[in-house]
Amino acid sequence: MLRQSVRAFSTSAVSKMARMSLIGTIGTDLEKKTTSSGKEFIRYSVAVNSKSKDDETSWYNVACFYPAQINFMTTYLGKGAKIFLEADASNTSYEKQDGSRARSLMLFQTSVEAIKFPKRSEEDGEAPTQQQQ
Repeated sequence: MLRQSVRAFSTSAVSKMARMSLIGTIGTDLEKKTTSSGKEFIRYSVAVNSKSKDDETSWYNVACFYPAQINFMTTYLGKGAKIFLEADASNTSYEKQDGSRARSLMLFQTSVEAIKFPKRSEEDGEAPTQQQQ
């Protein structure tokens, strides 16, 4: 009897998006924006250092649309915070001003955990002792 091949690791439909997990440092200020439909989100960049002999740094653009994560990040995290990030990755192509084609990878954050909080002045208050997702 022949069995049909199934994806043993997932029961969900095949998606065009890829899932990424990164450990890196927030390298830009969190930029709060609003979509044309009125939904708030934040954008920021994450720097990930490789452990190779070249010590190369890769930069990733990230967007977060989850209100609880936005609140946590804008309250306690910022440039310089080390995070563990899970995100869906989407690769898009676009036309540059000079007419040439380019590709861009955008990460859509699904969860975040703080590994190391940025240094804060005493007026800023204490960072939480427990990490949030």
